[in-house]
Amino acid sequence: MSEGRFEEIAALLQEGLDAYGEDEVGRAIAAWRKVLAIDPDHTEALDFIQTADRRSVPREESVPERKSERARDDAWAEARRQLAKGELEEALELLSRSIDGACFSLEREATIELVRSALYRDYLVTIGDLTGVPVVMADASELTKHNLPANAGFLLSLLDGVTDLENLVTVSGMDSFEALRTTRKLIDVGLVEMQPSAASA
Repeated sequence: MSEGRFEEIAALLQEGLDAYGEDEVGRAIAAWRKVLAIDPDHTEALDFIQTADRRSVPREESVPERKSERARDDAWAEARRQLAKGELEEALELLSRSIDGACFSLEREATIELVRSALYRDYLVTIGDLTGVPVVMADASELTKHNLPANAGFLLSLLDGVTDLENLVTVSGMDSFEALRTTRKLIDVGLVEMQPSAASA
């Protein structure tokens, strides 16, 4: 890491501490998240965020709750191992299981956002930019051979061979990350191919 990056991290850590001292927790967390955007494994930033997470209040839990919490912690631990190996898709699935309505963690939420951001960039490498047109490369009988999730089937139903991906995302109402993720999976299994739009051809 360059000296400039170290200085930027140090400044952001201090900015967060100053904000935290002024009881501006949101601003403090925002500064520490910027540190994680530069260095996802930065121990101090992770510790500061965890400390600032005021929702993590110890409470008495029933046995099922403790088991559920252990399962979430196990998923979180395995997600970190997958991240260390660069397995982002697997890590994202595990991270999603490590958080639910009963367990909020700013550290885990921040990690999910960082992973989604990295995967989004990865999807764009495969897909190109959003001006490309996704085209179905299989007939109906071929599609039925695949056990497609509902969102994949929905997205396929919108493909007309003319509308570019950017407009498809808008029309579908899907989260742009999930739309690109689904498109990437359809490309990977050979059901969809990206082609240039008529405007850019």
